[in-house]
Amino acid sequence: MFVVLLMMLHLTQELEPPANPARFTLPLWSTLGQNESGAFAEALSLDARRVEMPRRARVQARQVYVFAQAGLMGWEGAWPRVVRTGLASLDADFIRHDGLMRTLLCAEGRPLDDTVMIYDQAFLLLALATALKADIGGVEAHARGAAIRDQLMTRATSNGALSEAGERPYQSNAHMHLLEAALAWEEVSDDPAWRDLADLIVNLARTTFIDAVSGRLREFFDSAWSAAPGDDGRLIEPGHQFEWAWLIARYARLRGDASAMTVAQGLYAAGREGVSERHHVAVNALNDDGSVRIARARLWPQTEWLKSALIMAGGAVGRERAVYMEDAAKALRALWLYLTPEGLWHDTRLPTGGFIEEAAPASSLYHIISAFDELTRSTEFSAGGQGASRALS
Repeated sequence: MFVVLLMMLHLTQELEPPANPARFTLPLWSTLGQNESGAFAEALSLDARRVEMPRRARVQARQVYVFAQAGLMGWEGAWPRVVRTGLASLDADFIRHDGLMRTLLCAEGRPLDDTVMIYDQAFLLLALATALKADIGGVEAHARGAAIRDQLMTRATSNGALSEAGERPYQSNAHMHLLEAALAWEEVSDDPAWRDLADLIVNLARTTFIDAVSGRLREFFDSAWSAAPGDDGRLIEPGHQFEWAWLIARYARLRGDASAMTVAQGLYAAGREGVSERHHVAVNALNDDGSVRIARARLWPQTEWLKSALIMAGGAVGRERAVYMEDAAKALRALWLYLTPEGLWHDTRLPTGGFIEEAAPASSLYHIISAFDELTRSTEFSAGGQGASRALS
């Protein structure tokens, strides 16, 4: 896996390619990272041991997506078994009587929190759609996806935005993942409600989530969908600027909407403000004046920087395209720092340049596989058709 990374590093002509760090990534996470019943581990220690801890619904759904996507990309491992058993375990342990997912189980598998989070359901929808695309599922999956969507829409507030469970009900992030799910369903379903949902969320981003003056996308709001008071309302996450940019660029391509692409470009620029000039990584958080709030840098913002730079480059020409490709190479170098030769990763880089010694969270694999999918698409476009299957060889 990740041969494409080596190709991209060669293309920069500024850096010797390191040894392939991820030959064992998918085999490791599909064996040690999944138990006999199909349940996925929350984390693996850096010496490759399963860490027993409470299991989140979102991680189970993300891992189903990961291995369905790996199959679509040409991985020849046992991804159909992993996806089917992962879905079966999720259904047995997390699905409530109403068809929605509870948010948390203890390590032994007993329910700890029955709350229905929109964020979690978005990943269930993404997993179901990606499994369908990989020919796992059928008519019942279409009906199931529509039923989940329709239940979530009962949480709509007056402007169409959805109210999340928990202490911060008015937020943008759950909508972002619901947009990703809606776009995935558009690929496998002719139900116009998925298109309508994507249109709604992009419109919310343009009119509500993105600050009209700064162009930065906010995380938290009050009940009137204005910026939340205090520090919550000032929070800007560079990783989410990039992630929204990638999604809205995809949307713009699907709709042929040049104005949406302009929005994506603005969000990319907002995310770029959070890239440390000293360490060349995307930091965790800024304030709404552009100052750094949290200088630590998790792995996932680097994947979103890479994805968004690549999709922006795909729609640009000349010097603009070159700048985006230079950024993609920088993001790739940043991401590479986190990966270990055993198919694992560090999660958090400190401002000093070192990493926190902690287990590799399974949740990161969703970000990694999505970034490498975008990378293979870019390579196919620019290098004459290197298949995704080669990326996973």
